[in-house]
Amino acid sequence: MNALLQVLTVVLPPAYLLATLLHGIAFREPQNRVAERLRQVATATTLILHLAWFGVLNERFQAFPIVDTATSASAVVLTTLLLQTALARWMKNPGSGGVVLALLFVGQLFASSIADLRALPRESGTTVFGIVHVLTSVLAVSALVVSGVHGVLYLTLLRQMRLRHFGALFAGLPDLSVLARLTRASALAGFLGLTIGINVGIWLAHRDHQAGFAYRDAEVVLSIGIWLHFGAIAFSRWIRGFNARRASIAATAGLVVVLLSLALLLVPGTTFHSHL
Repeated sequence: MNALLQVLTVVLPPAYLLATLLHGIAFREPQNRVAERLRQVATATTLILHLAWFGVLNERFQAFPIVDTATSASAVVLTTLLLQTALARWMKNPGSGGVVLALLFVGQLFASSIADLRALPRESGTTVFGIVHVLTSVLAVSALVVSGVHGVLYLTLLRQMRLRHFGALFAGLPDLSVLARLTRASALAGFLGLTIGINVGIWLAHRDHQAGFAYRDAEVVLSIGIWLHFGAIAFSRWIRGFNARRASIAATAGLVVVLLSLALLLVPGTTFHSHL
C-alpha cells in the first residue's frame, strides 16, 4: 500500500503535464484525430490516477484524506479537473482545457512535493459537518479557479478580436458569449459553495471553541471578501454597468486573490487553521 501510494504521488504531476501537452497539440491541430484521441485518453487516465490516489490514501490511513495543505491542494486540483471535464463535454469544446490543466499541473506538482505519506498530521474534518465544510470549500475554490481562467480567456479573446487576429486562439476557444456565461456560472457555483463552507466553518469554530479563531483573522477576512467578490460576478448580469468584460476583469483579479489566499495557508501561524 505504501509503495503504491508513493508511486501515485510521483506519477500524478507528469500525468497532468502530459495531459496539458496533448491538449495543446489538439488545440493547435483540431483536425488531428490521433491527437484528440490521445488528449481524451490522457485526461481520463489522469482523472483515474488521481481518484486512485485519494482512494489509496483513505484506505492506508482509514480516515478522511483531505486534512492538510498537500491533500487540500490536491483535492482542489482533482475537483477542478472534474469540473473542467464536465464543462468541456457540455460545451463540446475542450479549448480552455489546456490552460486549466497547465495550472493544475503546477498545483499537483506542489501538492506531491510536500505530501507527507507517513501519517495524516491531524484528524480535523472527520465529523459530518467537518467533511461538509471541507468538501464545499474545495468545490468552491475549484469553481472560482474555473471562473477566473475563463475570465482571463474572455479578455484574451476579446483583445485578439479587437486586433483582428483570427488565428488558432479564435478558432479553438468558445465564443465570447459562452466564455462570459461560464465565468458567471462558475462564479455562482463558487459563491454557493463558499456560502455553505464559510458558515459551517464559522459554526464549527464557535462550537469547538477553536483556538486562534477570530473574525479579523486574515483567512476569514479573505474568505468573506472572496465570497462577496465572486457573488457580485455571479449576479453581474443584473448589476447596472457590470457587463461581461468587467465581470471577466473581476474574475481575473479574483483568481489572483484566490491563489494568494491559498498561499497564505503555507505561512505558519497566519490563520486559525494553523492551530488545528
